[in-house]
Parts: sequence; C-alpha cells; structure tokens
Amino acid sequence: MLKVTFARTAARAAGKGRLRYSTSILAAGGLFAALVACGPRSGPVDLVEAARDRMREGSVAGRDHAWVMGQTGKHVRINDLVRRALPASPPARLVFTVDVPRGARLAFACGISPERHDRPGVEFAVKVWRRGKEETLWTTVVDPLRRRDHRRWVPAEVDLSGHAGRDVQLVLETRGFDRDDDPRRAFWGTPAIITPDEKAPLVIVYLVDTLRADHTQPYGYARDTTPELAKFAGDGVVFEQAIAQASWTKPSVASLFTSLLPGKHRAVQLRDTLDSGHVTLAEMLKAKGFATGAAIANSVIYSAGSNFEQGYDLFAGMHGPGNRVSKAVEAAPLVDEALSWLAERRGFPTFLYVHTMDPHVPYTPPEPFNMKYEPHPTPDHPAVDPRGDYKEPLDLDRLVAQYDGEIAYGDQEFGRFVAELKRRGLYDRALMVFMADHGEEFLDHGQFTHGKTVFDELIRIPMILKFPGRRDAGRRVKQQVQEVDVLPTVLQEMGLPVPAPPAIAGHPLQPVVAGGAPEPPAVSEISHRGYVAHGMRTTRDKYVQRFSPQEDELYFDLQKDPQEKINQLEANRERARTLKGAVEAAMVADPFRHNVRAEGGGDYVLKLRTGGWIEGVEPTGFGPEDRYEVQGNGRKLALRLRPRPGRPRAVAFSIRPMGAPVYVEGTRDGRPLRPADVTMAEEAEHPPTVPFRLPAIEPRGDTDDERFDNVFAPPRGNPPGLQLWLTMAPSVKVLPMDKETRERLCALGYINCGQK
Repeated sequence: MLKVTFARTAARAAGKGRLRYSTSILAAGGLFAALVACGPRSGPVDLVEAARDRMREGSVAGRDHAWVMGQTGKHVRINDLVRRALPASPPARLVFTVDVPRGARLAFACGISPERHDRPGVEFAVKVWRRGKEETLWTTVVDPLRRRDHRRWVPAEVDLSGHAGRDVQLVLETRGFDRDDDPRRAFWGTPAIITPDEKAPLVIVYLVDTLRADHTQPYGYARDTTPELAKFAGDGVVFEQAIAQASWTKPSVASLFTSLLPGKHRAVQLRDTLDSGHVTLAEMLKAKGFATGAAIANSVIYSAGSNFEQGYDLFAGMHGPGNRVSKAVEAAPLVDEALSWLAERRGFPTFLYVHTMDPHVPYTPPEPFNMKYEPHPTPDHPAVDPRGDYKEPLDLDRLVAQYDGEIAYGDQEFGRFVAELKRRGLYDRALMVFMADHGEEFLDHGQFTHGKTVFDELIRIPMILKFPGRRDAGRRVKQQVQEVDVLPTVLQEMGLPVPAPPAIAGHPLQPVVAGGAPEPPAVSEISHRGYVAHGMRTTRDKYVQRFSPQEDELYFDLQKDPQEKINQLEANRERARTLKGAVEAAMVADPFRHNVRAEGGGDYVLKLRTGGWIEGVEPTGFGPEDRYEVQGNGRKLALRLRPRPGRPRAVAFSIRPMGAPVYVEGTRDGRPLRPADVTMAEEAEHPPTVPFRLPAIEPRGDTDDERFDNVFAPPRGNPPGLQLWLTMAPSVKVLPMDKETRERLCALGYINCGQK
C-alpha cells in the first residue's frame, strides 16, 4: 500500500514539472512542505516524468506514440551506469510542449545499448519549433563502433535561454545510418530542463564503505586520518553510538535504503536481490518530485539484477582501472560523478547517494597516502590484503597503517566534495548524512576483514548529521541510534509523512537530538559465507547468538567491557534471556527450503541437526514404514526413508534463521552413510565426508570449494541414493551464478577466482 500511495503521488506530480519553494519555510527546516505549484516560468521540468502530459508527438523506429509511452521511464544500463530514459531508436521524433524558464538549459545523456555497439552510429539532435520555424540547437553522432568513449552514456547540455517563454515546442530527434528499425537501440537518458538554482531542497547521504568509527578523528582516533570530517562534524551532530544492521555491504545498505532489518528485506547473501516490493528512500523522494541520483563504487550494490537502483533517475556504478569492475575504485571519480549529477539537476529538489569504498580491501592508498603512516609496507610485506599478507606480528601494524592511509585519502576527497558544495552555494541548505555501512576487523576478535561477526568493530559506525542551516551544529549525542533511522530522519526533515513501525524499523533522529526520545535496542545480524550470528545491543550491554561456525551465546557488559572481551553470560542469565527473546523474535525463516529425496531402493536412517530451528516439514510419497520426527526443541530432524524403485521418498523443510547450516549423518541399509550415497545440486556432486553440511546458496569462508552453479535443481540424471537441493519461494529471486556474476564477486574478493 505504501508503494502504491507514493506512486500515485508521483503520477499526479509528473505532469506539472514545475515547483516553487518558499524560502521562509526552507529556512525553518520544513523543506518539502514548501513545494507548491506555481507559474510556467518558475522551475525545471523532468521530461521523463512530464512525458504523459507534455509529449505531443512520439514515434520511434516506426512505433507509435502509445508504444513510446510504454517504454518511457524504464531504466537503461550502459557500462553499469543506469539512467531513466526515453526511447530514441532511429528514426525517432519526440515533441514536447514546455514552458522554458529564463536561464534554462537542457541536460541529458545519449546512449546506445551495449548489445548494439557493433552497429553504425546514431545522430542525436535537439531542436525547437516556434512560430512555424524549426531551429536545430545541437547535434552529435554517438558511434560506439569507432569511439570507445561512446560505449557509455554521453552527457550533454544545451542552452535554452534564448527560447524562454510559454508553450515552446522542444524536439528530440535521432537519425540512423542503416535501415534497421531496432526499437531498443538508442536512448535519451534523464533529459530535463534545468534552471538557475532556486534554493531547492537537497538531501545527501555520503557513505564510506568499511570505515571504522574509532579510526576517525570525531570518534577520538589519535592519527590525523580525517581532518575534513572533523571540520564537517563541527557543522553537524555526531552520534557517538550509531549501529549498523549488518556487518557487510549488501544487507547493511538495503537496511539503509528501506529502514528494514535484514531478515525483513532479505537482501542478505551474495546472490540475493533487493525485492522490488520494498519501498526505498529514493522511491519515496522521487514520488514527491525529487530528482534522485547515486554514484557507487561497490558492484555488489550496482550490479545488474541487484535491484538497488529502484527509485533512482541516475544509478552510476563506477569502474576501476581499465574500465573494469574492481574493488580498487578511488573516491575521486565518485566525487566527480556526484557533483556532475548535482549540476545536471540544478533547480530540482534533489536526493544524492554517494558510496565510496577506499578502506575496503585491498588497502592500496594512492601516493602520498601509502606512506603517510608507519610502519611502511615493503616488497616482502605489502600489507594489501590481510588474508595473504599477514605473516608476522608487525604486519598487523602495516595493514592498519595502509587502511588508515585509505581513510585519509578518502577524507581528502570528502573535503573536496564539501568545498565544492560550498562554492556552489549548496552546502548550508543541504541535509547531509555522513556514515559507513560497517567497519573492519584487525584481529579484535581473531578475524580480519568483515562480514563474519556482529562485534562493535564491525557494527559501530560513524554517523554525522548536518541539518540545513547548520542547526544544532557541534552537538554530540551519546544515545544509541541506528542505520535504519536515516530514512525516517530524511522524510521528517523534508516535511513528508513518516511510516510508523512495523512498516519501518527506524525512528526520526530529530527528537533524539532534542533530547527525551526513547532508545530502542539495535538488532544486527549476519548470514554471509557460513558466518551466521544475531545480536541485540543497547548502550549498556549486548547479547549475541551465533549459529555458524560457532554455536554459542555471548553477553557483554559494554560499560565495563567496551571491547567485548569477557563473556558474562552465566552471571547475567536473566538479562540475557530477555534480550535473547527479542533477538529470536526478529529472526525469520530462510526463503530457501531444503529438499531431501531418497531415490531407488534402500533403508535410510538419517539424523539432521542445526543450531537454528527446523520448521515447516513437508513429507512427500511416504509409506507406512517411513516417518519423520522433529526433536530437540526444533533443532533436530530424524528421518526413516524406505524408497522403492520408481517410488521415491522426499522431505522439504525450512530453517530459521537464514543461513543456519544443517548437518547430516546416518546409515543406509544398516551401514554408515558414505559420500557416494549422496548427490547434491544439479551438478550431482558428492560431499567430501560424512557427516556433511546440506548444500547452501553460497559457500563458506574465503574459498569457493562448496559453490554450486545451480543449487536450485535436483541432481541431473536422477541418480539413485540421497539427493539434496534447494527450492525458492515463488516471490524470491537470486542473481544467477553465471560468468559475469562470478567475475564481479571475484573482483571484489567475495569469491576465490582460483576455484572452479
């Protein structure tokens, strides 16, 4: 219902295309409440949004106006940069009747589908028709076959100031150089009439991937890693205890975008997608007239099929050296792209998301930041990736020094971003959130990198909020807040309705800053490559339940033991029981159901065990001698299966929480079960040993040894014996583990390229 409501609002607003802002209301902080309809010369026009009411003529590659409208506004991905677009395959002519404000310009991008880069180019032209005369204002040929720089969106701006006035006929035309009428060949990306800035609302979320709070100066770090962030903190509010909902990027950013816990949005594991049924912050703001743009370094978020782009006009996935997907994307091009988008949307209320990832492994800060802190790396001790470069105790210091160098470099670029906002007159009126998605571990609890635990070095993140007009500048808030609080905070500041829990998990931060707001506990969870843990944190204590690879419970008194070194579970059983109940109430079942089928003859006695809970057991084909029993408070499943040729026996069941492993042992015909008795997934592979772990959607650890290309199909050939695979709920989608997906995950270090 929430998504429908926002969509209807967007549709009503699309035809107007012009907004005026009351500066008195803007200054008071009720930014979006100031938006009102006004006269024709007042503001910018998004031609994609305005097409239904403003497009008077539309023909594309022989298709009529109705077909054009059906294609208008769809996302088009070229070189991992996604724009909402108008179709433009030649011959095409789109005619809009618009009011052109004084000082207006037309900002847009031209693009050719990647699948058509081997074809002749397309000529794009912008024209105006007034008083019976057509005038060409701009033209270019986009030719990816001959120009490598045209194998991406080609941005442009056209001066419209000489044509200001009412009811101007703006014409977008294309012409081809062959006879093909391919309708999905060329596109106008995010075309909009922009105006000199009218003090429009501006919301910016600037996220630094893998940034520990305690390695920044506003949070007390001794090294001078973040002088620019320290200056920014003086203009904003520092939240001393901000907690992320997960300790790796995908579930954390999904929680940021939706204000839902990972178990609710279910974008948790490597191949998970963000369900299009969830309403994102970008969608909410887009529905209220905001231009929405993002510049992102992490391909886990921007890859095709991930679906994080929903609600964005521009969703720019940035590549590394050689125009390749990489984990070594520096902040500078991200800042450039972000600033370019702000220029492309002058005059619009705008939401911008920036996602840099310099502190992420590999730690390769550019000069001179690679030598900023000691001990310096050496040829034999490069300190690039702890998974291979930690060979002696001093390597830990080298790794931290390089990690801090990455932070310092990223801070320099953040400072450049802020300086440019100030130069353009945007900074003071902007609502800005600086934050991280998670931290990084340096043997704090025996691990490196992230995504393995919910200890504070990973889930306690920097969060600094600058209000418009620098309201409450210099404040520090000790009360615990959460990543999911960002969405409702933005909505409240923009004067928009804030959904109430349980529709979202977060709460606006404005009452927290004012004092007296309640402090709900923070839930954090992880289900990533065999690491499964759920925790609940308050300002004074934390409870953690681990399911894999350890199966245990932890309780920490954060007042006495902020480093979480001493498990005080036995001395605090009653308090831990209270937190445990709340943790388990937040857990949801895995959307992937396990399937166990016995094919052919035999007598199987199986014992399945998990640290979680077995739910929804569904037997198929059972005879009088077959049986199942859930035991051990839901943690064990006993099976007796006696299949006959042509009459298999099968059981399907779910596991709670997501990712909790299930282990199997047993007998066949009275002897111990052997690996040859078992086949897993479509590849029909045998487990290495017995007992063994049921196949999962992603492998454990930093290797790729347990990966299956298609775990969602039974073993090919229907081999006799025990068959194991997963099935998905009908509404669930996952990224295919194809060559492109594997290469992207490999480039980020999430899977081992050396494996199959």
